[in-house]
Amino acid sequence: MCGIFAALSRRGPISTDYAPILEGLRHRGPDDGSFQLLGLRCDPARDCDRVWLGHRRLSIIDLSARGRQPMTTPDGRLTIIFNGEIYNFIELREQCRLAGACFVTESDTEVLLHAWRLWGEDCLTRLKGMFAFVIVDREAGTATLVRDFFGIKPLYYAVTEQTLLVSSEIFPLLQTGEVGAELDPEIAYEYLRFGATMAVDRTILREIRQLPGAHVAVFDFRTGALSMPRAYWALHATNRAITFKDAVAECRERFLDNVRLHLRSDVPVGAALSGGIDSSSIVCAMRLLEPELELKTFSYIPADPSKSEEHWVDLVHAKVGGECHKIRPTGAELSEDLELLVRRQGEPFASASIFAQFRVFQRARAEGVPVTMDGQGADELLGGYWPHVGTRAAERLRHGDVLGMARLTASSGTGIRGAAMMGGMLAQSLLPPRLRAMARSLVGRSVAPSYLDVDWLAAQDVDVAATADAMIGRYRTLKEHLVESVTQGSLPPLLRYADRNSMAASIESRVPFLTHDFAEFLLSLPPEYLISPRGVRKHVFREAMAGILPEPIRQRQDKIGFFADDGLWLRQNRERFEEIVDELGTLPLFRSLELTRFFADFWAGRHTQAALVWRAVVFGYWRREVEKVVRARRS
Repeated sequence: MCGIFAALSRRGPISTDYAPILEGLRHRGPDDGSFQLLGLRCDPARDCDRVWLGHRRLSIIDLSARGRQPMTTPDGRLTIIFNGEIYNFIELREQCRLAGACFVTESDTEVLLHAWRLWGEDCLTRLKGMFAFVIVDREAGTATLVRDFFGIKPLYYAVTEQTLLVSSEIFPLLQTGEVGAELDPEIAYEYLRFGATMAVDRTILREIRQLPGAHVAVFDFRTGALSMPRAYWALHATNRAITFKDAVAECRERFLDNVRLHLRSDVPVGAALSGGIDSSSIVCAMRLLEPELELKTFSYIPADPSKSEEHWVDLVHAKVGGECHKIRPTGAELSEDLELLVRRQGEPFASASIFAQFRVFQRARAEGVPVTMDGQGADELLGGYWPHVGTRAAERLRHGDVLGMARLTASSGTGIRGAAMMGGMLAQSLLPPRLRAMARSLVGRSVAPSYLDVDWLAAQDVDVAATADAMIGRYRTLKEHLVESVTQGSLPPLLRYADRNSMAASIESRVPFLTHDFAEFLLSLPPEYLISPRGVRKHVFREAMAGILPEPIRQRQDKIGFFADDGLWLRQNRERFEEIVDELGTLPLFRSLELTRFFADFWAGRHTQAALVWRAVVFGYWRREVEKVVRARRS
């Protein structure tokens, strides 16, 4: 697990010293750092260094200096910088040995390098892991950029007049002075209105792109061109004939095998434990697979008892033992950390829960745990969110199964709130776009916050109504909804937050639910195995965890999520956060008077839209950090 930075010259030699830029990624790799300049064998001027590869190392597998990167094949042809972990590297090493490869390290990096030498791009679907890497072929005169199946690990890039720049984070690209800081107004709108974006290939800055998950792009030194990103794998929903009993058994076997592989490490492995079924299953599986493991878990506990899962955390530890560390962040700590958090995240983030997660990782590192397990991806693959139930209910209704739809809608609970929630989800799935827009306006959900200047956005070719409709989505089937959740919806931003927060603390965060074969298996099952006819979410997985999880957790149907009180923490820092309003009011994206009024109404308790206030505050702090970089590179 590491930070990488690369500069690939489109013409002529590399003339810039990027070592200071690489140093800015030290938090991602505090254990070692190195860079290398390379010429190309296909270039007539072989002594012309057109490649700058830099690496900051967080040592997890093979802690010796032999695992240092950049790493090169014995014949000098291929050189790689790699961020991530290949969990099945032991099995792959044996396959490579049988094919004639010789190894001098115990690292997964060397295995990846030899696998690419033997099979090229075809090696990727053999991998179980998370990865982002650049591999240079000096004979062919190419550099290939690769990102893992789900985009767990980041890979940003910018094409300048002279250079292709690649980085694990956004701010190092800005710090080069070669990349502009112009805002992408559509991404900014999506963030401020919805807290996230559906764009998996763009960022909030126009000139900085990201390679989508499960994609490769090839840079040709001869032409100086970067190819369009191309998918090497895609998640598709299929239909497999399998009994529920067999599906449960296979789900259990595959999940335990994933956890077993993710436990491979030469340093201590702990877990982030929320108390929900996903993280609790991981922790209980860790104990089952390694009874002697020195198990440490780290749990965020909110101040509001009604939103706390502390009881469930305690139930897990009553079963598995080990050390339970509970983290209770405060508003004062948020004020202390916000600038650093914004800088590490690189882009604005949706809620104060990201700060709570940041504190969890900081505590884990302080306790000497450089690797943690996390339950990301389970909700998206198993139908864990209530909107998934709404889509499934609409799917049954389309098939004329009114009784089936009624059973599913009843699972959302009784009372006005439950009925309204399910009614909204059904409308989202069933109504055409224009009627959905009318329904949103009737319940007070406009396409843009009042403080945004929609006329300015329109002048920037941002159609807020169309963008809002695309963001909300409309799915004919549950599996269609799940594929979107994994590839474009809730999962990509959650993975981004977790990567930046964990790496800010120099921690490798592993996600055992997210292997491509496990995802393919789950999305091959009949939809009623994922959400039962009575609305039991993650149905097949719950049954698979029988005897592993504490029974009350396995049976619980409520979902609290990673709750943080945005409103409370905002009000506790009111004086400081009010400063940002005047700065935001100078940007053309905002309507200054409306912004001031919106904040004043929030402080006075005249509205409770804390999420919209939070996004504006974080956007302001992010913009401030960008301006700091711009000013620093001018001086």
